[in-house]
Amino acid sequence: MITLNEIQEARGRFEGRVTETPLVWSQSFSRLTGRDVHLKAECMQRAGSFKIRGALNVLTRLGGKAVVAGSAGNHAQGVALAAAFTGSPCTVFMPETAPITKIKATEDYGAEVRLVGNSLADAVDAAEKFSSETGAHFVHPYDDPLIIAGQGTLGLEIVEQMPEVGTVVIPTGGGGLLSGTALALKTMRPGVTVIGVEIETAAVYAASRRRGELVRDFPRGLPTVADGIAVSVPSDQVWEIVGEHVDHILVVNDAQTTAALTYILDRSKLMVEAAGAVGVAALMEKLIPDDAPDPICIVLSGGNIDLMLLGKAVRHGLEASGRFAKYRVLVPDQPGNLASVLQAVADRGGNVLQVEHHREGFGLPFGRVEIEISVETKDADHSARIAEALEPYLG
Repeated sequence: MITLNEIQEARGRFEGRVTETPLVWSQSFSRLTGRDVHLKAECMQRAGSFKIRGALNVLTRLGGKAVVAGSAGNHAQGVALAAAFTGSPCTVFMPETAPITKIKATEDYGAEVRLVGNSLADAVDAAEKFSSETGAHFVHPYDDPLIIAGQGTLGLEIVEQMPEVGTVVIPTGGGGLLSGTALALKTMRPGVTVIGVEIETAAVYAASRRRGELVRDFPRGLPTVADGIAVSVPSDQVWEIVGEHVDHILVVNDAQTTAALTYILDRSKLMVEAAGAVGVAALMEKLIPDDAPDPICIVLSGGNIDLMLLGKAVRHGLEASGRFAKYRVLVPDQPGNLASVLQAVADRGGNVLQVEHHREGFGLPFGRVEIEISVETKDADHSARIAEALEPYLG
């Protein structure tokens, strides 16, 4: 079992190469939820996520030896940057589905990138094979005591920045950040509640808790907006630490996550990737137990989001939170009906963004016109009121 001393020793290896990221009170999220909410902006870390912490704890011990890693993106960038700092030749295997921006950033740090498979597990398998064939040191993304200890330095920072912290909420994929941070927190502040949050399509530790043992046959490579935590292969040592130091593991879905990402951009003005927003999703969905004490610190674990994906995620999030809606109506093909539909939306305060008017084809009944309307709305209730007003026209 890793100890607090090993986590403190890991921080001693950073030599100014890791940023002490801000921990700030969020007036918006505190008001929206009635809790005392603070955000740990690890999305502002070097290489865009917490991963540089664990990577440096490993690579500073290798004396420039070649390294190899398997990653969906953030671990790749963390290892590549650590390799640049320490002079280690670096090869990274990434899924073929990895965002182009994460591939390019990894290459820009000096690593050679090889694409393989469609999941993190496939990339890790390929990296392990490369290690056995070449002798390069394999840097596991989470199943390594040095990685866990390095990630645990985040817990040291949280306690130093907010000694009165009551609950810490941590995005969870492979569990290196959750286990290391939980160990540090519980050792220094045994009364702190520690909560991990997984994405639904890769919720292997939540499933393991329900079963009472590690689930080793969880589906691989299921699509999710939170690619950074889409990890379905668990770790025995993470499981052991989580069992001793983590109070709850929660699960959120893609719609809840993109809604949270949109809230963070809108209210906190922070660039956060979907994987880094799952803690806020759990907060907004009121999944955090009422008896989890305030103040709450929510870790925003990464900010490496593909700008092409960002627009899609924001639109998805706006729709999930009721701030964007699409309506499809069928009306008789007669003058004035389009104007009547648009007037019904305007009378309820909806802001029409786009209108598509189909008069023929598309399988339409004879004499009918299909109208698709994209509308900016205030919230889910507002969206529902507009839908009610359009009910006479719905086809």
